[in-house]
Formats: sequence, C-alpha cells, structure tokens
Amino acid sequence: MTHSPAELAAALGVPAPTDEQAAVIAAPPGPLVVVAGAGAGKTETMAGRVVWLLANSLVPMSGVLGLTFTRKAAGELAARVRLRIDQLVRAGILRVDDDPLAAPTVSTYN
Repeated sequence: MTHSPAELAAALGVPAPTDEQAAVIAAPPGPLVVVAGAGAGKTETMAGRVVWLLANSLVPMSGVLGLTFTRKAAGELAARVRLRIDQLVRAGILRVDDDPLAAPTVSTYN
C-alpha cells in the first residue's frame, strides 16, 4: 500500500501539505534539493519527505540523511523527524527497532 502525503498528514494530525510541498514529499526516491524562501515550510516538507519515504518502505531509517545550513535548522529538523517517526509508530504505520544506529541522520554542512 502506498501512503500519500495527504493521507500521512491526516493520520499524524498535522496540516495537509500544499500541492508544491506534496510534490517534493512524494518525488521519486533519490537525492533531492529543495530551494525555498524563509517561511515557505522547508523544514516541515523535509520532515514530510522522511515520513513518506519511511511509511512507504522506500528507505531504511539508516538511509536518511538530512542536511541544513545551520545548527538551529538541523536541530529543528531532527526534532521534527523524531516526533513524526514516533507518530508513525503510534499510528501503526511504521515499526522500528530500538537500534540507535538505525536512526536518520540530520546535520549541517559545516
């Protein structure tokens, strides 16, 4: 079963992504660059992308690498990804091991 970005948002109780965000979230697996201005929802879109990839079993958790330009953004993205993963587990959409090495990696470029 394939979960759409809108279905996942509804299951997690978060606002549905815009059409532009949904296109990024559900883009074919592989490297992806998202360029958008301040306040455009980049962090939520990146977290949504991770949720979509994991919920649809397209990548293992250890296969996720999120890169941002600042430590503040990396911290916010890491926290949001952890929260969304917990929400996926509680919703019964994702099953995870307690292996800390299996967690997604979120960092900065420097």
